[in-house]
Parts: sequence; C-alpha cells; structure tokens
Amino acid sequence: MSTDIASLRSWIDSRQTEMVQALQELLRIPSKLEEPAGPSAPYGRPIREALDYTLGLSERLGFRVHDVDGHAGHAEFGEGKEMVAAMGHLDVVPEGGGGTYPPFGAEVHNGAIYARGASDDKGPTLAALFGAAAILHARLPLRRRIRIIFGCNEESGMSCLKHYWGPAGMERPVAAFTPDAAFPLIYAEKGIVDLRLQRTLPPAASPLTLTSLGGGLRSNMVPEEAAACLGGSTDALKEAAEVLTRYWDRNVWHEVTASGLVVTARGRSAHGSTPHEGDNAIVRLCRALRALRLPEHDAWLEWLIKSGEGGGSGLGIEGRDDVVGPLTANLGLLDLREGTLTAVYNIRYPVKWNQEEVIARAARCAGEEGWSVAALGGHAPLYAPLDQEPARTLLEVYRLETGDHQTQPGTMGGGTYARQTPNAVAYGMALPNVADGPAHEPDERLHIQSYLLGARIYAHALYALAR
Repeated sequence: MSTDIASLRSWIDSRQTEMVQALQELLRIPSKLEEPAGPSAPYGRPIREALDYTLGLSERLGFRVHDVDGHAGHAEFGEGKEMVAAMGHLDVVPEGGGGTYPPFGAEVHNGAIYARGASDDKGPTLAALFGAAAILHARLPLRRRIRIIFGCNEESGMSCLKHYWGPAGMERPVAAFTPDAAFPLIYAEKGIVDLRLQRTLPPAASPLTLTSLGGGLRSNMVPEEAAACLGGSTDALKEAAEVLTRYWDRNVWHEVTASGLVVTARGRSAHGSTPHEGDNAIVRLCRALRALRLPEHDAWLEWLIKSGEGGGSGLGIEGRDDVVGPLTANLGLLDLREGTLTAVYNIRYPVKWNQEEVIARAARCAGEEGWSVAALGGHAPLYAPLDQEPARTLLEVYRLETGDHQTQPGTMGGGTYARQTPNAVAYGMALPNVADGPAHEPDERLHIQSYLLGARIYAHALYALAR
C-alpha cells in the first residue's frame, strides 16, 4: 500500500465519529418529494433542507460549493481543466409502513444506522464526500478537479441532473461514478419506462358498486397496501362480507362502515426493479375482489392480476437478453377516479431492446382489453465495457481495497445517475455478503463499517481518476 493511500485511510478512520454524526443528521431530514416551495425548492422544503445541510457540511470540510437552483448542488476542490465526479442523491422514497425502527430516527443498533436513505443514497453520498475530503486534506497532487454532485430528484425521474446538465449548463466530468448500486461495479442497467394504462369502468351489472380503489406510493416501489370500497344494499354488502370472511388470504381484511364495505390488502414493499422480492398489495386486493364475482369487473380484475405478476407476460412484453436477463414489470400504482381506472407500471427492459417496441407491444396487448397506454418518460439502457475507463480503474481499486478478486461486476434493473452522463458507471456501495439495505423497504440500514470502507474505496478511486 502506497504512502498516499495510507494517508487517506488514516484520515477517514480518524473521522468516524464525525462521519456517523453527519450521516445521522442528514438521515433525520425526511427528504421526500413534495410540492414546490418556491424557486429554490422545486422538490419541496424537506429536500431543500437536505441540500442545504449537505452543502453546509461540504463548506465546513473545505470544499467550494455551488447550489444549482435547488435541483442539485456540488462540492469541489482542486485545479485543472478537467474534472472527475461522484454523483449521489439526497431524496428518498416515502417510508411506507412496518419496520422495527423509526424511518427517520437514524438510530444505531448492532453497529448499523437504521433510516430511510441510509443505503439509498445518503450514506453512500456522504461516504464519497468524506472520501474526497480525505484527498483534500492530504493535499495530494492532482491533474483533475474532484467534484461531488448532490442530486435532489433521483427517485422521481432524475429531473435534477437533467436541469444540472441542461438549463444550468454545468460542466460534465471526464469520468464519473454514482455510489448507488453495488460493488465491485455495475456495468449494465436495464432500460426504464413508466407506462400509464387507463380505462373507464364498465356499466354496473351487480347490486354492488365499486366506489373507490387505490394502492401504491410510487411506480418504482412494490405497493405494500391497497384498498377498495364497495357500496350497495344492506343485503348485498352482508353477502359480500360473508364471501370475504371465507376468503383464504390472511393479508386481506374487510369491515362494513358508513361508506360501505371496505376491503384492505397488505403486501410487502420492495424496489420496483425487483418485484419478485416484494408482495404486491394491489394484486392481492384484485384477487380478493375477483372472489366476489362481480360480472362487470371480473375481466379487468383478472387482467390486472396477470399483468401485475412481475414478468411482463400479462402486458405482452415478457422476454430477456444475455446481458441483464429478463424484463420486469411492477404494477406500482392503481387509482379509481370519476369512473376512470388508472394503473402505472414501472418497466425495466433488457439493454438490447428498443423502448418504442416495448411500448408498442404493451399497447397492443392492453388495447385488446380496453386500456389506453401512454409512456410517462423513461431512461435508455446503460452498457459500459469493462476494459474501458472508468470501469477498468474502479474495478482495480475495489480489488486493492478489499482483496476481493472473486466477486464479478454485475448488471441490474435499477436505474442510476450513471446513465445521465458519458463515461460513468454505478460503483457500490452495497458490499457482497453484507446485510445493508434493502432499498425501498422497511428498516433500511447501513453498517458503520460498510460506511467507513465505502469512504476508503471512494477516496482511493477519486484519487486514481484525478491523477
């Protein structure tokens, strides 16, 4: 190990208490997307607060900072015509329900910090910031400037970096990584597109009326709760309640209220890129409603059940390639409003596929069942050859820092900032065989030792790229 790298490690190890405290303070800010709160807070006040905190921390660490209209910000040091960057994000998905620890408590238990955003992506972002700070304080000679970019809308469309590179005209790095995936690194990311399907409800043909139906928080989260309300005569409601009492699913319950028969389903949240790891509450609810045998609703309920099973077959878009494997489809949102039913699917498709064809296939299949289809925006796939920069250097640094020569670079369905600029990959911070995360699920956590190791790896990596 060189003297330079040893000095970086030593600085990071000596700052453990400061690093943990900074992360806890950032995690306690519930930086979920809200309505704009003025020109400088386009994603709401809590996200603005998280950006202010991070820029203030960066200034205290000795960086030059820049606020990019509340969409993003960055911390930078060094001189030189070229710049390398790490790109993290400060926004989080809604906390949902369940869990043992408060989602914004940032409590430490058994060596891990528990909070929404601990692993996705506040912990990794601060690990990159402190890694860069180690280089700054070591005063090592560099050929390129080092910049840490803080995005504020990664979980809801990445408009933050689109503004950063576009209207704001910020400089692009010559090489970059995002600490928002897994080590050793991710060299391919599936394409992403959200599809909105809509249809009108059929005319009433039974003594029960479906008055409300909804579930899910975000398209890129497996919904953990969904509910419906049915109105009708006392006898009809009583008969439906009896059917549901005999229904087999213990994760579905019902009650008769002043509004009618309320049916609620509970599932398990997971990241939308891995729907098989969750339990879709919307699908559970549709199965329960299907058991009521409502003639006007049977067909579309059955279709929603099939289309929500995760592999895309119900939408007519199933398939795979030899790089990233199978397409996934997450039925993330369902809403009934003024007689119109809206379903939103988060689609992750193979890197060798074409987005327009995915949309066209879904439109053909859904159209046969009476649904209209519209794309709500998406991101093209990412494929970065391992023998090119920055992947080659980043992989070498990971091997040197961990001694892990067995774990191979991977692919994923998740979408990161790496696809927002050329010469970028996702690099950490999930470590092989370490129980950090899971992203978008209750009791999200980051082990303190993972946090410190991540900072060491990022310090080494940024130094190598900037030299």
